[in-house]
Amino acid sequence: MRIGVSEKFSAAHAIPGHEKCGKLHGHNFRVEVEIEGEVKENGMVMDFYNLKRVLKDVLEDFDHTVLNEIIDVPTSENICIEIVKRLKKRGVNVVRVRVSESEDKWAELRLSD
Repeated sequence: MRIGVSEKFSAAHAIPGHEKCGKLHGHNFRVEVEIEGEVKENGMVMDFYNLKRVLKDVLEDFDHTVLNEIIDVPTSENICIEIVKRLKKRGVNVVRVRVSESEDKWAELRLSD
């Protein structure tokens, strides 16, 4: 069974070497996380509240920061990878992360299908 949650954060970044995005600018990012697991006796894979809490904790390091201080090349793709690493360190069985920097631009990392 798979479940998911989403959360938002705001941050600035500059993409080194990129003509337009090489200038410091900001986005209101949206992050979607999907996890997989067995439905437990309580009828849940994981309580949505608990999953959102873990995601919020991970995103605290990203929110209202300059992402270049966290990630060398802070593209949406690399932000996805970093979020997956941090969720896995917390024991979350993540199977998909999507990072949207606007409603029509995103990167998505799928770990299983």
